[in-house]
Amino acid sequence: MNTLASASFNPLFLRHDLMIELGRLEMAIDNAREHAAANDTVDQLESRCARINEALSKLPA
Repeated sequence: MNTLASASFNPLFLRHDLMIELGRLEMAIDNAREHAAANDTVDQLESRCARINEALSKLPA
């Protein structure tokens, strides 16, 4: 159990998960723009991308 808990805080796993989430968000933004979604939807997605990019920049390489 302790190993599982420490794996969730491993920077390598966290970076991987954030990169996957970033890719999903970028696809969602592209899809929203193609279908002329409300600007607030795109703004929310872009805001989330910015927060993830910030989190990624704080992780060790």
